[in-house]
Amino acid sequence: MAQKAGARKKPEATDKGADDLQTLHPERSATIAGRQVTVREYGFIEGLGLRPKAQPLLDDLYAQIAEGHIPELEEILMLLGQHHLLIQELVAVAADVEPQWVASLNQDQGYQLLMMWWGANGPFYVRSAFNRVVAKKSAAAARAGLTSTPPSPPAVTEHPSTSGE
Repeated sequence: MAQKAGARKKPEATDKGADDLQTLHPERSATIAGRQVTVREYGFIEGLGLRPKAQPLLDDLYAQIAEGHIPELEEILMLLGQHHLLIQELVAVAADVEPQWVASLNQDQGYQLLMMWWGANGPFYVRSAFNRVVAKKSAAAARAGLTSTPPSPPAVTEHPSTSGE
């Protein structure tokens, strides 16, 4: 059977779902400063445990997102820099390395590790801040209640008299 000119082939079935595991549990691996490093996404309980420690970062990220602004990479880097000691710890946890090792990296190595960490865990932080924005807006809407509507006019119960009374 002839194909139409310019018709595209459908992806093969083996391609379907190839990135599912990466989507569910993103990991990034590289050799940094001579050490093989795999940065993983925090697990659920691990993420809950890190949340109180990460709260200052979450608060600052929330402040930007609450204004309706999705920060770009440079703004994210500025934000991460404001919390550099916290980031050192959070990156070390996700990479299963010592915080001192993270601190010892040169500029290029550190940036590479940071980008691996943000790729695996950035969505966790952005989602946390975004969910907070949504929750606050929902709570504000619930507190405001429904807007009232004017009452209906009273029903007419008497009929006009047709006799000349």
